[in-house]
Amino acid sequence: MTTEPDDADRWVHVLVTETLADDAVTAVVARFDAAIAADVAALTVDRELRRDLHASNVAQARAMLGWIVSDSDEVTPPPAAHELARTVARRGLPLKVLMQIYRAGQTVLVRHVAVVAADRVQDPTLVPGIQIRLLERASRWISVSLEILTDTYAEQRERDLRGDVARRVETVQALVRGDVLDDGVAATRLGHPLRTTHLALVAWVDGPGSGTTDLDTSLRDALRTSPGHRVLTVSAGSGALWAWVSGDGVSADVTPDGVADGVRLAVGTVGTGPDGFRRSHLEALRAQSVAESAPGTAPVVAYADVEIAYLLAGRPDAVDAFVARELRGIDGADVASDRLRRTVAAYLRHDRSLDAAARRLGVHRNTVRYRVRRAEEELGRPIGGPGRLELELALAYRRVFPDPDYYST
Repeated sequence: MTTEPDDADRWVHVLVTETLADDAVTAVVARFDAAIAADVAALTVDRELRRDLHASNVAQARAMLGWIVSDSDEVTPPPAAHELARTVARRGLPLKVLMQIYRAGQTVLVRHVAVVAADRVQDPTLVPGIQIRLLERASRWISVSLEILTDTYAEQRERDLRGDVARRVETVQALVRGDVLDDGVAATRLGHPLRTTHLALVAWVDGPGSGTTDLDTSLRDALRTSPGHRVLTVSAGSGALWAWVSGDGVSADVTPDGVADGVRLAVGTVGTGPDGFRRSHLEALRAQSVAESAPGTAPVVAYADVEIAYLLAGRPDAVDAFVARELRGIDGADVASDRLRRTVAAYLRHDRSLDAAARRLGVHRNTVRYRVRRAEEELGRPIGGPGRLELELALAYRRVFPDPDYYST
């Protein structure tokens, strides 16, 4: 008599329970995300689609692992998986993209199972049985999930095609890509003026959101628009929205100082005509990328305030060396160093005026004078002489991307 089946089942429960731990799930999902993005080209240029993919992977991983060790045969994909299917449909992407996502995820799972089982199980004769049990259940979950989510995809496509949503999304995407469109035709399809000035915004929520309808309402309530301004919004995912405020006299002043709790906002600069419509949107996306990668950024991030940091961040190895060199002596993670950097930045921004810098910082001019002298001592060179440009660039970058240790001090 052999005890291999019982032992194999016991190990399946052990391995699944360990993988359900937060750190383990995070590691597995990170591999899912990377493998799927590498195999599915449509994901590499679509931030919100990648965001929905990650949320779906996290939810699916937990749901599937729990189901594997349960007695249930009923497969119920989590809500985040349905949201991903809807986002794929809203983008006008073919169904095969959704299938590619799940095939790539299944490949990662197969490899993960093989590695973990071989590493954790001391008796090599048990490993094949463990792998078979895990993969049979996992394959069943993925197969049935894909059948269910195919229906969700089809329902969303049918819903979009019944109205003007698909046409509006298609037109916006064509404008953003820079494809040649007749201005008048595009404006008619959008029901939105194009031969005017535009300010683009990206609104999103970190983590699971309450839906783009609520996000649209929150954004419109927050914008300070005049009667002559028009607002165009397009869903960019389950928890993200692209928006444009357009009309004569549009400026950055329409942007709110704050937004509803949990909502974040990235803002481009004002542009004119279809080219300005596109450029302002791309800038808003860049500001969003900075907001998501830089710790401690405000809920509202304007591209004009983070452009230098965005440009410098393209080569992290080079920029780290550059910033360390230029700010040597005042680049610490402590509060005192941060205070010196802010003082020097204000001093240079106001053309070395002690009074203007003091007003900006809300301190006495003598405090600014003392801090500037202290910074010059630490830097080993006068502020405002040769190398001023490099110093200002380094300060602008460090303002947006502080030393990671700053938040642990």
